[in-house]
Amino acid sequence: MTVNGPNFRQTWLWRQAFQTPRSDSTIEEQEFFRTQYLSIRERAAQLVSRIAVDLPGMTVHDISHLDALWDTASSVSEGAVNVNPAEAFVLGASILLHDAAMSLAAYSGGLAEVRTTIAWKDAIARLALASEESGGESFDIESPPSEIVQLVVPEVLRRLHAERAEELAEQAWRAADGSHVYLIEDSELRRFYGPTIGQIAHSHWWSVQKVEQKLSEDLGALANRTLNRVDRVKLACLLRVADALHLDSRRAPRFLRAITNPAGISALHWAFQERLARPHIELDAVVFTTGQPFGREDAEAWWLAYDTLNSVDRELHDVDLLLQARGKEVLKARRVKGAGSPEILSRSVQTRGWRPVDARLQVSDVPRIVENLGGSKLYGNDPTVALRELIQNAADAVQARRKYHKRAADWGLITVGLLPEGDKIWLVVEDNGIGMSEQVLTGPLLDFGTSFWRSPQALEEFPGLMAAGMHAIGRFGIGFFSVFMLGPIVRVYSRRCDKGQDTGRLLEFRGGTSARPILSPAPGTPVPIDGGTRIEVLLKNHPHEAGGLLHINSYSKRTMSLATLVGAVAPNLDVATEILEEEGTEQVARPGDWLRISDLDLVRRLNPTADRSDADSPKADRSLMQTIEDEDGQIFGRAFISPSRYSFSADGGWVTISGLRAGRLHNVEGILVGEAVTAARDAAQPLATRDALARWASKQAELIVASVKDEERQARSAEVVLECGGEIGGLKFVKWGTDWLSTSEFQERLRSTAEIAVSFDGEFDYDEDQDDVHPKEFREDFHGAEDILVVLKHDGGILRAGNSSWPRSLTGQTKGGVSNVAEYTRNLIRQAWGESLQEDEEERVVGKVGFSEIIRSITVFRIVSEGEGDTDDSF
Repeated sequence: MTVNGPNFRQTWLWRQAFQTPRSDSTIEEQEFFRTQYLSIRERAAQLVSRIAVDLPGMTVHDISHLDALWDTASSVSEGAVNVNPAEAFVLGASILLHDAAMSLAAYSGGLAEVRTTIAWKDAIARLALASEESGGESFDIESPPSEIVQLVVPEVLRRLHAERAEELAEQAWRAADGSHVYLIEDSELRRFYGPTIGQIAHSHWWSVQKVEQKLSEDLGALANRTLNRVDRVKLACLLRVADALHLDSRRAPRFLRAITNPAGISALHWAFQERLARPHIELDAVVFTTGQPFGREDAEAWWLAYDTLNSVDRELHDVDLLLQARGKEVLKARRVKGAGSPEILSRSVQTRGWRPVDARLQVSDVPRIVENLGGSKLYGNDPTVALRELIQNAADAVQARRKYHKRAADWGLITVGLLPEGDKIWLVVEDNGIGMSEQVLTGPLLDFGTSFWRSPQALEEFPGLMAAGMHAIGRFGIGFFSVFMLGPIVRVYSRRCDKGQDTGRLLEFRGGTSARPILSPAPGTPVPIDGGTRIEVLLKNHPHEAGGLLHINSYSKRTMSLATLVGAVAPNLDVATEILEEEGTEQVARPGDWLRISDLDLVRRLNPTADRSDADSPKADRSLMQTIEDEDGQIFGRAFISPSRYSFSADGGWVTISGLRAGRLHNVEGILVGEAVTAARDAAQPLATRDALARWASKQAELIVASVKDEERQARSAEVVLECGGEIGGLKFVKWGTDWLSTSEFQERLRSTAEIAVSFDGEFDYDEDQDDVHPKEFREDFHGAEDILVVLKHDGGILRAGNSSWPRSLTGQTKGGVSNVAEYTRNLIRQAWGESLQEDEEERVVGKVGFSEIIRSITVFRIVSEGEGDTDDSF
């Protein structure tokens, strides 16, 4: 089948290369290369016809698009660039192949072959991670459902198409009879020109700088066919400019849009391209015009056109700089008329009923926004948060290198130091992780709000990393900027672990976020010798002074060691940490050691300011620490119940996010593994399952009964056990007179009585409106009545911030503000007395101070006979 293109044979490039007599070529040579091109074109047309099937909604990518590039290339080269027949053949073949891999037909193995690519595995892994983080349904990444496949196929084909295009000139497809067919039938041309055609086709997705680096050498003449060489840089520039300029209505026919009905961003591309006329040249500018103006309803499409034409303008500018630097031929056009000015562009790309004004939301004071949202306004005034964020970035880098180089799960090291320089102190955080290229140092690292690990650039820099299971701690792209809380002078040394020492770079900030950083080579020390990153920050506050890293609080002159601080900030990190000292290094923590060190050492690591010793740590506490794990052995924490009398107690454990402390625990000492619920990571929700938490809580009850003699502490612990969905077993939980009772003891008392008076507000306090005694007398001489049951009023909550409804939302326990033990007590009374139960609020004598009776309103439960509860004199 022969496909006829729209006038590509009448373009200037075609005619001067293949038809007009030339001094450097014979007519036979022109005819040979022309015939060979047309043969390739016939096959390529069939290949690109499949793009619309696999990438529905895209603008036209069939043979008409490829033919049109002869026209756009001619418009910028006519009279300025000489293209010989061999070059025209290579250029034409590169045009045919540059987008041809955007279909499954470009892969001889079809979808099955695409699914073996790293890009496919990365895309599936990235989608699975996004679904997991958003609370969506999980799926098998080895055998994803059809709807996932339909989402991923277009993404992967777009990502791979330029790279795959490099192979198409030499690729074989197997025919039904077992023979091989090629796009370039002539084996001599395929072997000689095929690699160059593939490279030029691939290059349309390269940067202009890479084009110069990769294609700077001309390809010599094919013996016995031509005396002409091929200027690969010139052809690559023509291809990328021609492709960028093809934005007119030929690319987006109106009728085709109606029958394909593209949606989303694709619909906007169709909307603006169908209005554009064929571009023309005025002086050194490409001019785009419209036949049908953009109405108000098409404003979004106009702005997409504006942004796209700005990109074309940058492409023309970069190509012009490259060609000028070579001192050879340059293109006629070097810019797009109206680019950079909505007002000027609207004179040619016209609007109707509205005027484009670049009035989008802007941040004029970027440094201030970064300081506010990436510093103390987000994280508070705690300088240790900045250290935590630096350690987190280092841990992500180590994890990435483990995955990328298939290292052991405990490989890697993070080193932290405080290095004196005169009367100043530098904080240093160094890792031997994957390292950063110059592009990452000057791109995602400085892009506030963009997480590199979740960006397309991560897939390009480290293909296969997502598929290898990379799950970064950092999710919001703001953690690095917290470093400026510590000081405005920051140095970032980095080198990718798979690159040579000459690729090391230093990015230096000399005035915080308000001054432009300085990038310079750093081929030697202090760049980590095996690759990785080293961050140095000159501390504005001395570590031992108020506001310093090692200063404990504003009410004390006490300080802690750097090793203690690092252990507290990263108590269960899966990367080894150590600190730099004058005499060497000191190990702080190892991966998994939080599950192996003694109970007391773990408590000390988590609460270094508590200043505990073996002598003042209750022996009972040291026997209570237990792991929280499910039936499959997955560990969610290591902790013990330690009820606090005060909600503001400085003690308590931590919820950690990937090994870094995040949210304080209440009533529990130890570690619960969690996930972030805020960008500041100052609040987290534990990951423990309902069954795992309940099983741990029930075991805690057993251990507390066996080892804790303090009955009041048992009662406070019962509140926490019930909060976690556990069973309190033999724990004392209520006080009847002077006796603390367990569940079985309380049930026994209920069987032998018909009335019980209960204080659900806990022990009685002095009330100046009711009590005729002195407060001191009340505190010293109050004796409770023997017939009053007291249920302690204790907050059994686990989290101090963030999702305070946890674990009630998990276990289904009582709502906030209602005591678990109070509800448990009511249920026992209901079970014992059934429908005969009556509940009233009454004034009762609850105790005495000397001879003075103390009266309070309390709840009275009694058994009543049938009909007795309906009388008016039931009191």
